Amino acid sequence: MLDSILRPVTLPAHLTGRPAPCDFFDARGTLLLRSGTPVSPRATLDPQRTRLYCTAVEARRLSPENPLAELHALADALDGLGARASSDRLPAASEFLRLARSLHALWQQDADACIGYARLTAFGTPSACHAIRSALFVAELGAANGLPPDAMTHTIGAALTMNLASMALHDRLHGLVNLPDAASAAAIHAHPLESKRLLERIGGFPGEWLDAVAQHHENVDGSGYPAGLGRSAIALGARMLRIADLLAARLGGRRGRAPRYWILHQTRDPQRLIQHVFGADLDHLDPALVRQLMGRLGAFPPGSLVRLSNGELALVARRPADLQAGPREVWSFVGGHGRPLDAPRQRRLGPRECQIRSYAHDELPRLPACDWKRVWGYGH
Repeated sequence: MLDSILRPVTLPAHLTGRPAPCDFFDARGTLLLRSGTPVSPRATLDPQRTRLYCTAVEARRLSPENPLAELHALADALDGLGARASSDRLPAASEFLRLARSLHALWQQDADACIGYARLTAFGTPSACHAIRSALFVAELGAANGLPPDAMTHTIGAALTMNLASMALHDRLHGLVNLPDAASAAAIHAHPLESKRLLERIGGFPGEWLDAVAQHHENVDGSGYPAGLGRSAIALGARMLRIADLLAARLGGRRGRAPRYWILHQTRDPQRLIQHVFGADLDHLDPALVRQLMGRLGAFPPGSLVRLSNGELALVARRPADLQAGPREVWSFVGGHGRPLDAPRQRRLGPRECQIRSYAHDELPRLPACDWKRVWGYGH
């Protein structure tokens, strides 16, 4: 299977001018650089502009990093910092900054794998997992708005720390079926400012980071909390984080509230899809930023589960080049007979091949056991 999965790689600078060690492709699978052809400086100096892919087998040799395993490590680190922040052993701002930079680097390395895997897998506590999902969506919005590196890192860091003063509360509420009691509701209302105060107590955080944390539950129509700010008074980072936080909650769900997913017949109408995903909350959000994020995720975001015309359940691993079009391939993990396959199998999509019949999330109360890392070429 690893011979057919394409994975993004960053070529080390020492390969410039030397023969390419293997074939390299673009995201569509088009051959860009044949094995043995000299590697141009552009391929090593600007990897984000010239994104190269190779088979997972070769990628392991060239770029052994595993961003999906790193997500687990990052969640554990965030849980540890949260525990220290709630005690007298306050962590340093540099430790949070290092986490934010690490997550930014993982997203840059393989955004599709990180987003798709985070949608399918729980890692760390619910509060840490939710913060990481939100931070990945914030990275998408930051890229869409051309944020410089420092601003991108600070906004990602705000997503990781937006609930720092209430991580234990958010973990407890994740398993709650009924409405929270009065004390918990008051703590929820207070948590943006409490988290900001905790960060100020630690010291060393830039103002844009603190503003995004304090304002991440403010609404553009003035209906949010804790200050009831309107559009012009809400920082850009906070408006991004509000949307990312809400979408992460929608897709993650919790006990007593099922996740909300894309619906196939709505994917051809972006506004109907946006309305379905965000519902009544759409009136409270920055509409331009909502369109940006949903436009970047596309009609089939990575991590989407679909039912194929042959009866199999499959996973969309990567966004297609044309985000409004369907993907060119998916990976089946449950056969038409209803039993999990021994390993995910690639299925080409097209008029004469398999077709997507529906989104399958809603018909799966529980996902079958599967090593999702393998679908992106990061399995063992």
